[in-house]
Amino acid sequence: MDKQTTFPKKRMVDFESWERKDNFNFFRNFLNPCITITSEVECSGAKEKAKQNGESFFLHYLYAILRAANEIEELRFRVDNEGQILCFETVDVLCPIRMQANGKFYTVRIPWKEDFVAFYREARHIIDSIPEDGNPYGTENDSTEDQRYSVILVSATPDLYFTSMTHTQERPSGSSYPLLNVGKAVVREGKLVMPVAINVHHGFVDGAHLATFYQKVEAYLR
Repeated sequence: MDKQTTFPKKRMVDFESWERKDNFNFFRNFLNPCITITSEVECSGAKEKAKQNGESFFLHYLYAILRAANEIEELRFRVDNEGQILCFETVDVLCPIRMQANGKFYTVRIPWKEDFVAFYREARHIIDSIPEDGNPYGTENDSTEDQRYSVILVSATPDLYFTSMTHTQERPSGSSYPLLNVGKAVVREGKLVMPVAINVHHGFVDGAHLATFYQKVEAYLR
C-alpha cells in the first residue's frame, strides 16, 4: 500500500462503561489471554464460482473471512502498547504470499472493500506488484502502531489439511490482532470443506462471537 492509502479509523473505548470491561479484566493478566479454535467451513460454492470465472479461490475465501471480521465488532477490538482499548471502524487483511517453492514469502496488506469486484481487483493488483526480493515482514515493520492494529492476518496452507493449530503471541497482553490460517480443502460427505483456525483475545471474543464468525464465513462462501 502506498503512502496515499487511507487506513481504517479508530475510536478509544470508554473502559469504565464498556460492556466487556469485566471480561477483559478477568483475562488481562493471564500468561496467555488468547484462544485458538479450528472449525471446518463448506466452500463448494466459492470454489466453483472461482473456477468458472477463472479467478483465485484464495481471494474468494479471503473476502468472505474479511467481510465476516468487519461485521463483528468484537473482532475489531485491540489493546495498544499502553493498555488502552481501541475499536477500529473497519479492518484490512495482512496475507503472507508464497513467492518461491522453497517457502519464501512476502506479506501484503489488502484494504477492505465491501464490493467484491473492487476488492478482488485491488487484491490482484497488490499481489501482482510484489517485488521479486524484499523483507517478508517489511509491510508490518514499516507500519505505525495504529496501522499494525487495524488488520487481521490470514495465512494459507493449501497443501495441508489440519484439525488444530496454535499461534504465536507477540506480548503478554496477547496478539495485536486476530491470526487466522486456512488449510487444504477436502471432500467430506460430498461437500468441499476446509479448516479455518482463528486466534483471538478472549477478553474481546467469546464462543458466541466465534460461532457467528464461522456462520458468516460459510454463508459468504456460498
